[in-house]
Amino acid sequence: MIDRMQELLTAERAGVRCLAKMAEEAPEGEKKEFLTFLRNDEGRFCAGLYRLIQAREASPNQKVGAFAEKVLALLGEEERLVLLVKGQVWVVRKIDEIPQSEMTDEEKTFFADMREAHVVNIEACRKYLPQGK
Repeated sequence: MIDRMQELLTAERAGVRCLAKMAEEAPEGEKKEFLTFLRNDEGRFCAGLYRLIQAREASPNQKVGAFAEKVLALLGEEERLVLLVKGQVWVVRKIDEIPQSEMTDEEKTFFADMREAHVVNIEACRKYLPQGK
């Protein structure tokens, strides 16, 4: 269970990093606010995962996933958002793979919230993408 949480923590840190850069580069307005919201959401989940790992008497890693570099290496905003959505889908899948029997009640609540937030954010991101992406 700790390994699963460490993997998600690494991924969420990558999300924070790429969304911070994307928000910084976005012009003032709705999209900048949206990207900032997403960055903050990812940060909230980093903090929660950090806390849950410590609750299991383990030390949270300090890694940032390579996903951030992959997203930021893309030049177009649309391409970045497409990859970002794929990353969000990956997180949902990883949460779904965690056996409920391995989670404490607190973890079940946290992961249900994290999953739902990612599902909502996936749909919100698609608003900024052309149809079919």
